Amino acid sequence: MVGISAQVKIYPLGQTNSGPAITQVLAIFRQHELAVAPGPICTTVSGEHETVFAAVQAAFCLIAKRRQIVMVATLSNACPGEVDAPDRASVAIRNSDDIVTYHPIGTVRNAFDADSHWEQMHAGESRIILDPNLVAGLQGMELGQQVMVLFYLDRVDNFELLQHPHGNHTRKKQGVFTIRSPRRPNPIGVTVVDLLSIDGNVLTVRGLDAFDGTPVLDLKPV
Repeated sequence: MVGISAQVKIYPLGQTNSGPAITQVLAIFRQHELAVAPGPICTTVSGEHETVFAAVQAAFCLIAKRRQIVMVATLSNACPGEVDAPDRASVAIRNSDDIVTYHPIGTVRNAFDADSHWEQMHAGESRIILDPNLVAGLQGMELGQQVMVLFYLDRVDNFELLQHPHGNHTRKKQGVFTIRSPRRPNPIGVTVVDLLSIDGNVLTVRGLDAFDGTPVLDLKPV
């Protein structure tokens, strides 16, 4: 048999408390006798590939019976080697039993992806598609004002405590809490944007350095 690992994230839609769904998923993984490492962002499981696939399928089918759900699973057959000191901290965070769950309030839509430069993103426009059930929360927001957007960096799966600022290896490494690197213990992005328009549940903004499809966690006045 071939051993694989899977990082699994779940997003119960329209739920104020995802704790029960997460508990059910963890129980299924353990029933399949997988190695389970819960983390603040996702859960990592590993085992024989047929068992991992069966467990992920069983978990999705069970929670999907009672609620709408988005499940993201990243699979790998690569065996990790010895990690360095910063990576050990990352592993410790991922293995923590203290889980804090947030529900996206919307999604970023734009033309930017991993190949886009941050300066290009800051100069460009993006749309934030807000959950229609939350539109009343926009009351009082005015065009032209600046808005702080908090979002989940969903394509980041590790971090280092010491990093080169802007990925520039000619600069001395600094602590992750002193730079704006997306590779953080909790991958949360924060950007102040200019509000250009509001059309129902769609906000058009300029200056958002988030990729297309990024989950939005909150909007705050500056």
